[in-house]
Amino acid sequence: MMKKLQFRILAIFILIFSLLSLCIGIFSSSLLKEYALETQSSQLVENAKTIRSLIDQKNLDNLDFGKIKEQLKNVEKNDKERITLISIDGTVEYESDNSKKVIENHLERPEIKEVLKGKSEAISERSSTTSKTTLYYVAVPLKNASGQLVSVLRLSKPIAEMTQLNKQIKLSLLIFVIGVMILGIVLTLVTTKRIVKPIEEVMSVATDLSENRYHNRYNGKGYGEIAELGSVINHLANSLEDQMFEIAQNDERINSLINHLVIGVMLLDDERKVQLMNPAMEGILGEKLTDLLGKSYVEATKSYGLSQIIEQGYRQKKPQNNEIYFYYPEEHIVDANIVPITGKIKGELNMIVLLYDITEIRKLEKVKSDFVTNASHELRTPVTALKGFSETLLDGAMEDKTVLKQFLEIMYTESSRLDLLVNDILELSKLEQKQVPLKIERINIQEAILSSFRLVKKEAEHKKMTLILTDTEITYLNGDISRLKQILTNLISNAIAYTGIGGKIEVTVTQTLTEAIIEVKDNGMGIPEDELDRIFERFYRVDKARSRNSGGTGLGLSIVKYLVENFNGTIEVTSKLGLGTIFTVRLPFQD
Repeated sequence: MMKKLQFRILAIFILIFSLLSLCIGIFSSSLLKEYALETQSSQLVENAKTIRSLIDQKNLDNLDFGKIKEQLKNVEKNDKERITLISIDGTVEYESDNSKKVIENHLERPEIKEVLKGKSEAISERSSTTSKTTLYYVAVPLKNASGQLVSVLRLSKPIAEMTQLNKQIKLSLLIFVIGVMILGIVLTLVTTKRIVKPIEEVMSVATDLSENRYHNRYNGKGYGEIAELGSVINHLANSLEDQMFEIAQNDERINSLINHLVIGVMLLDDERKVQLMNPAMEGILGEKLTDLLGKSYVEATKSYGLSQIIEQGYRQKKPQNNEIYFYYPEEHIVDANIVPITGKIKGELNMIVLLYDITEIRKLEKVKSDFVTNASHELRTPVTALKGFSETLLDGAMEDKTVLKQFLEIMYTESSRLDLLVNDILELSKLEQKQVPLKIERINIQEAILSSFRLVKKEAEHKKMTLILTDTEITYLNGDISRLKQILTNLISNAIAYTGIGGKIEVTVTQTLTEAIIEVKDNGMGIPEDELDRIFERFYRVDKARSRNSGGTGLGLSIVKYLVENFNGTIEVTSKLGLGTIFTVRLPFQD
């Protein structure tokens, strides 16, 4: 590009210089020719007058052309002009040009006619019929003493000789012009190179900027304006680099924010096609981003309800909000918000689709509702019993000592159960809200199991059951020992409650590089397979009658689940109906 500019400047210079040289050459040539002719003609006139003055006056008076010829021959030796002597009747009396053998009458020659008419000198220019060359003629009259015209003296000279100097000057001028042109071309090339090179560097920087490469800078040296242009382009490059860095940072932050949002985000263009989608939206729709980009939202969402409010947003050009149910790829309840935004082009309408998965929230709301219902039901039973027995006693039954003691024992049992139920509800509430402080210490898991055995020993002995701790390697864990004992006691008590008389409870501890594994195994009644997923729900009982008779509240396994989660662990259950149940607790080692 710059080489083309350089050659263009050079071509323009050559053209201008050539035109200027041509104009100057034509003008100077014409001027020099006129000047040369004028000078030569004046000189020729002076020469003619000089020769005339050399002719002896006596010869003119006597018309002695022979002697005049002799004088003219002597003059011819020292004069290069052609000399012609013509009588008044046009006869050529003398001709210095020896090549002319036959000379016609010159009476009709313009310069002769002018002199014969009385002019002191006459000048003419014409092509000679004899020599076939263009000559310049000067004629002067020759008069005798009495002033009578006796003949005409004419000098002539070829125009070529007269303009020879002009040709030499033209040649010199041409050589000068060529030399100046060569020098001008060299200087132009050097100058344009000095101009073009900085411009090339500026263009290189500008090209890099247009292609989002901001590292290049102008470092060249140029003329004032170009240097200023380089400084401006460097300032522009620095400014653009800073702006693009800031934009890139903002884009990265926005992308990071969008990609880490738990809310699904999808951008639709004016043609209702997907332009952007975050991972949360992928999870809700069950489709990969690469499969959805550029497709219609109808293909992407596969939900009539969502498609309906998106289309409504396009029609009304107003934000839309609704709760939508998804049935594919799995059941979801989402809070859908449709926000219209204007596009880059005037009149273009884009749409942001925000989907917040509220499935778990709705489940929690249902769990809370069920919890309130179940808690009310569980509390109503002992409260109703206490109220009924109290009314019976107040109505006179307390007078009967036997009935009074029996009723008081029942009331004590129910109040104890009510106290246990309230305590379990409060405990579960604290665990859910993580309000239970943990005292971290080094725990010997085997000792904690043996301590739990001692707590339930009375219940086990009552049912003639065997408690076994499998002999394994001593395992240590960092955590709250009271919470670990609560986990173990609940699981062992639960096993005792659902295992018949003479049963066996076996606890095994193993460890891996990352976690301790505790298994509580019984040979009791077992749990039906279809109920295994529900046993950690609050107030859920496999055998409701047995649970109540054993004093259970239905919250034990829910409390165990939350306690295990406080240890960052997991709990699993496997069971076969009639053969027994195994609870497996995995607790990671903590630093």
